[in-house]
Amino acid sequence: MGSPEIKADSQEPPQPSGLPETPLNLKHWWRLKNLRTLNILLLIPLLSIFAQGFDGSMMNGLQSVSHWQSYFGTPTGALLGFFNAAYPLGGIFGVFLISPMADTYGRRVGLATGAALCCLGAALQGGATNMAMFIISRIIIGAGSVVVAGVGAPYITEVAHPAQRSTATALFLTFYSVGSIVAGWSTFGTFRIDGTASWRIPSSLQAAPSIIQLLFVWFVPESPRWLVSQGRNDEALAILVKYHGEGNSNDPVVQFEYEEIQSALSSEKNISQMTIVSFLRELVSGPGNRRRTFIMVWAAICSQMSGNAFVSYYLSPILRSVGLKSDLQQTLINATSQMVSWFSALYFATLPARLGRRTLFLWSLVLMWGVVICITAGSAVFDRDMNKAAGYSVVVFLYLFSPCYNLGFNGNLGLYIPEILPFHLRTKGLSFFYFVQFCFMILSTFAVPIGLEDIQWRLYIIFVGWIMVEFAGVYFIFPETKGPTLEEIASIFDAPGARFRNVEAGQVKREIEHIN
Repeated sequence: MGSPEIKADSQEPPQPSGLPETPLNLKHWWRLKNLRTLNILLLIPLLSIFAQGFDGSMMNGLQSVSHWQSYFGTPTGALLGFFNAAYPLGGIFGVFLISPMADTYGRRVGLATGAALCCLGAALQGGATNMAMFIISRIIIGAGSVVVAGVGAPYITEVAHPAQRSTATALFLTFYSVGSIVAGWSTFGTFRIDGTASWRIPSSLQAAPSIIQLLFVWFVPESPRWLVSQGRNDEALAILVKYHGEGNSNDPVVQFEYEEIQSALSSEKNISQMTIVSFLRELVSGPGNRRRTFIMVWAAICSQMSGNAFVSYYLSPILRSVGLKSDLQQTLINATSQMVSWFSALYFATLPARLGRRTLFLWSLVLMWGVVICITAGSAVFDRDMNKAAGYSVVVFLYLFSPCYNLGFNGNLGLYIPEILPFHLRTKGLSFFYFVQFCFMILSTFAVPIGLEDIQWRLYIIFVGWIMVEFAGVYFIFPETKGPTLEEIASIFDAPGARFRNVEAGQVKREIEHIN
């Protein structure tokens, strides 16, 4: 009864290319005691993106709460933009903590560091007595949330069973929507309170996932790849045997993983000797790293400049612009739209392993482009003749925007960036990615309220044209990474003369050409 369940070949889903066959039945992984435990424990790093989702939805909700508006003097335009930009500003500071903590002290310590900062920021935010205190608290939360996000994504990628890695990592960003839902319903539930508790309660709740992480991250196994990088090979092998082989040290997948990790890390540079200068130099050294760098920059731009800022942070002024002005209407739409976002994100997290990463990026951009066109048209009609049907159509497409965004830039993006980076660049590369992403988040969150105030619905036209440019960048530069193991993906970029071509079913095969 206690022995690992042997798989039935007819039931087992396809293994990633390059992995040997495993005797375990991974389709029914919940029957495997240690793998079941591992996947439950992975919920702790999966909470890492919760704070970012909570923040956007909370700020949307607070803009609909009369007591918050009156307490802080009804901020609009540039001042409102600064309120929201404080969060990504903190994120820029936080990126410089990701690699020093996670690479030096381990993934668990890195995660705990970011969680502690989030707890501190949420406590200050909930107890804020003036505008300066509220803004400072958001800077601290921004710093902490980018640390937990920058550590959490590679942590999951490196600890998950290789046959489940793509789905587990893709699920990471779906917890953005979980945070959004909690924030949306908390502001909907408290806006009726007559007093500052109407906004202090949701502001304080932002600490909840970080408290859970601080308490339970120590039960999650450390990354075997980090342990090998520290010379703790026996500990790394023991973790792989326990959680990926159900205690069987001769499991072919375990032996393959261990040998591949050792081989990959032995050929990579010593991460402890890599300074910021040498890291930046490596980002542009060689065609593989230059391609990685462009992808990280372009993905960061697409994730923030596709029109999602006015849905994530400025839903309230958009709803007011189409005639929906009551606290009840706005907080209810904010809360229910986040639920639609989460359900779509959960399903879409299963698609990268089946359809491929690049395919999802492209379709996501196409669908967002269509939705933004419809939002623009509906807003223009409502502005011209106050047509209620046009106003309601804008609301419908606001609901649809998040699922379209999630298709390519939720779980799929959370999987793609960590897996294109080799181990010695993974946390530093994610730090760089988040640095670029938060820079554009500042630009977007600061500029959008000014644009909405000055040119109103015409602002959306900019995004209609820009998404087409984003599509072209993804189409010509982003390679497919569906199929290969984590270490093999590094070879796709770094092998001499490597180039990519798409083949049937969205797969990409590597062709290596040795130049004489």
